[in-house]
Amino acid sequence: MKETKRIEVYTDGRCPLCQWTRARVEPWDAQRRIEWFDYNEPESLTRAAPHTLAELGDEMHVRLEDGGWRRGYEAWLEVVGVLPRWSWLKPVLSLAPFRRVGPVLYKWIARRRYKLFGAPPACDSQGACALHDKR
Repeated sequence: MKETKRIEVYTDGRCPLCQWTRARVEPWDAQRRIEWFDYNEPESLTRAAPHTLAELGDEMHVRLEDGGWRRGYEAWLEVVGVLPRWSWLKPVLSLAPFRRVGPVLYKWIARRRYKLFGAPPACDSQGACALHDKR
């Protein structure tokens, strides 16, 4: 029997787009191959070391089973790749046209996620709002 590949996904749990996306992906993850972490939580940030809050805030990050990391568009390819019904998309989205456009589009949306999809709740005492203030 084939071993199940698992990944850790680090996203902004306060971002409406990130919340919406996770809610749409989780039902397709019946085998619980994806473990989600909100990098705003101190335990998750510690677990994501050596990545900093600023790095995690720029792009979604994924840790693979072998300890390797992917971020941004490459991270989404890993998410798609572990979902049995979506895994066929990974080779398609890895083709040249998508490889060129995908990362650009991902970064454009990521930089504007608070403006396009709503701002997160007010800042907490640890300064989590500093991420969206600089945009």
